[in-house]
Amino acid sequence: MAEIRIDASKAERLIAQMLRDQGMPQADAGAMAASICRRLAVAMPASPSPDQCRIIPREPPDADDFAIAVAMKLNERKDELWKASELWQLVYNQGRRLRLN
Repeated sequence: MAEIRIDASKAERLIAQMLRDQGMPQADAGAMAASICRRLAVAMPASPSPDQCRIIPREPPDADDFAIAVAMKLNERKDELWKASELWQLVYNQGRRLRLN
């Protein structure tokens, strides 16, 4: 579906004009247009949902550095279980160095 972006006051004037063209009195058309615009504004999402956002790309920003860091983390803890939070810290540290596309 196509997205329409228009200034709220411009939309209100356009709707009011259309209602007046259909014979509605000017005061009523203005009030109705304002009500329509309020409802439209409330219906619009405030921000994109998380499933529409991708913070980091599929591939690490520097695959070699990340692969080495993960290998070192896995190899240093052979005798004990390492925490998933430590691996996440590696991802977070690498993610801060992402280039903007």
